[in-house]
Amino acid sequence: MSAGKSRTRLWFLWHSWLAMPIWAFLFFICVTGTIAVVSTEITWLVDPSMRASGGGQPLPPGALIAAAEAAAPGGRVESLSWGGSHMAVGAEMALPDGTFTTAWVNPVTGVVQGLSPGTSFRQFIRALHGWLMTYPTGWYLVTALAIPLAGSLVTGLVVYKRFWKSFYQPRIRWRQAPRVMWGDLHRVAGTWSIWFIAVISITSLWFLIYIALFHLGIGLGGGKAPVMVARDQIPVSAARPKTDADAVVAAAMAALPDMRLRYLRLPGTAYDTASVIGSSGQVPLLPDIVRVNPYTSEVIVVEGGLEGASGVELTRTIMRALHTGDFGGLPVKLIWFAFGSLMSLLVFSGMLIWTKRTARATAEAVRGLRTARASSNA
Repeated sequence: MSAGKSRTRLWFLWHSWLAMPIWAFLFFICVTGTIAVVSTEITWLVDPSMRASGGGQPLPPGALIAAAEAAAPGGRVESLSWGGSHMAVGAEMALPDGTFTTAWVNPVTGVVQGLSPGTSFRQFIRALHGWLMTYPTGWYLVTALAIPLAGSLVTGLVVYKRFWKSFYQPRIRWRQAPRVMWGDLHRVAGTWSIWFIAVISITSLWFLIYIALFHLGIGLGGGKAPVMVARDQIPVSAARPKTDADAVVAAAMAALPDMRLRYLRLPGTAYDTASVIGSSGQVPLLPDIVRVNPYTSEVIVVEGGLEGASGVELTRTIMRALHTGDFGGLPVKLIWFAFGSLMSLLVFSGMLIWTKRTARATAEAVRGLRTARASSNA
């Protein structure tokens, strides 16, 4: 091979090496996203204060709020979250010094089992995965990975002939050379992850387009005016009236008797409603939200499902649920975790195969260039 061709080949290989940071970044995002799906469950495993037994009659929200505020004098509960009978109720509180903490209250006994100040692991890993903790630059960098991810899916289906055989005849030659084994793993993982890669690619591309249009001042519309308490319904008093959380939740459950309670947000200002969020199972991907007047405990509006929502609003909610796997409880989370792990393995094995192949080609190109130079100097 002539020196000119060897030099051209070497430049091409340098071009290939420069793509490595992109795939390493994609691998990092896949791993953090997989962890984020089960971040609450991971914290539950390592933090005993989040655990609770499943027996006994659960206490009403008011008792949980009173217990949390007694454990942190001067603190004010802003929200309650229910994660299931195995998990303590999380009471998010604002403290007098301007900081925040979460009190983990046993839903049956009302005992505060621990306080978690500051940012939780769930919040940290989701921020790291979603926008690298640098919004909006990180958001664009992360969501832009939808393009190479979708491109790899399409090109992989074209290159891997009769890929569907891996569904019923998966072959991984464990005892062969590492290159053969990793190649088999890559093909099998890729075949079984087709649907999941498509879901993650499409939802990520939606996030990219949506935020880009928003920052360009275009927007897709579909937003609703915030639900507020009417001015004439706000009582006039020197002290801020305390919301009757029990009455608020009772009104919401009366409006949606089949709703599984997941979240209660108390009003932050005099005009805010109390919001009760859950899932009734009518449309698994869409949460139910009941806005309640915090002063009279009357239901103002019931949101959720397919009624009254615009196409853009429905798409935004569905895309988020599909991307995070947060719509069907622990079984769906475990499925998303399993296929997220499989997709991470797919990216890692692809990187490994590509690195070995490119490293070998680079070594050959360098030797060819040296040989050509030696021949020209002879």
